[in-house]
Amino acid sequence: MTERKPREDYSGDFDPDFRFEDLSREALVRLVREYALIVHLLDRSTLIAVGMRYGQRVVEEIAIEEWKGASPVYTERVRQIMNIEGDGVSAIFKCLQLDPGFAQHYMDVEYELVSETHGFFQLRSCGALLDVEPFGERSIKGMCHTIEDGTFDITAQAVNPKARVRPVHRPPRVPAGRVPHCRWEVVIDDDTEVLPEADITRMTRGTTAATYSFPAMRDGTPHVPAR
Repeated sequence: MTERKPREDYSGDFDPDFRFEDLSREALVRLVREYALIVHLLDRSTLIAVGMRYGQRVVEEIAIEEWKGASPVYTERVRQIMNIEGDGVSAIFKCLQLDPGFAQHYMDVEYELVSETHGFFQLRSCGALLDVEPFGERSIKGMCHTIEDGTFDITAQAVNPKARVRPVHRPPRVPAGRVPHCRWEVVIDDDTEVLPEADITRMTRGTTAATYSFPAMRDGTPHVPAR
């Protein structure tokens, strides 16, 4: 097999055999950044359509179900391919660093690991908040209270069933323009209520996307690394 020179971009002729592994590290970083942002664009377009037809309350209900269905499944897949071991706060933070919902830079997230049972994260800037702030307090609370209260524990408990996420402060921003936009505390405690797996999560686990296995790369490197 002829060795391919890493592509810095996709200029030039069309390549019918193009694969992501043909790209250079820099090109892959650019693409991953855009893909993480595309997740937000897809979410915006979907929920805007729902809101235009059914209103804000239904948007919140659908957003929570969407997150319950997807987050536990893709968190497990990301942990597997990135060899994220353990079930402490550091493992939760690693998963958040790789979560497409926390698109880097668009969501400027900072992490503070106190111990394996305690930590904080904060968003110095949140692109999602900047999207909804012009629509007023109702929209802000819908995203930063209703939706996040219904989803953050789901994401953390995909790593440790005894984890919980609670706000230190969050929007509406008081005073206006407050930075960081929000700050959250993560605690692993035996007294935490373990959330049952939602029906939507169980149904999502059965989809082709959730069960798909990628083939090895051109050079034989397996998609899931050996442990």
